[in-house]
Amino acid sequence: MGRTGALLPLSREHHTSLVMARTARRAADDSSNAVCLAALADMETHWHTLMAEHCKREEQLIRIAAETLNSESVARILTEHAELHMLTCGPCLLEPTIRLRRFADLVVSHVRYEERVIFPQLQSHPSIASVDTLNPINSKR
Repeated sequence: MGRTGALLPLSREHHTSLVMARTARRAADDSSNAVCLAALADMETHWHTLMAEHCKREEQLIRIAAETLNSESVARILTEHAELHMLTCGPCLLEPTIRLRRFADLVVSHVRYEERVIFPQLQSHPSIASVDTLNPINSKR
């Protein structure tokens, strides 16, 4: 199903995060410390320039439609958002290559789950259509 309204830009941003995941995976496979450290820095930049706001907008839409969403699905999304934040810019005890691989794997599975499970449910919710797609954070709460 094609995306509309507030979900369209989020769906497009998923592609950018998937590209970042592929870059992280390649850096981990390279195993060079310099390459891994550069990829970790790129991941943090990606979080600050795209993913933090992206997750915030998704969570706002989830709150709007919470009564129609499966609570386990919502919990999964929120937990994964928190883990993505930790992997990209939090204190992390994982070795750089393991951290990069975990980020890559999580982004791919997270995007797949959102696109196949959460977004179709959100798109069918009547209130989501009325969310201002140009300014979703300040729109209907």
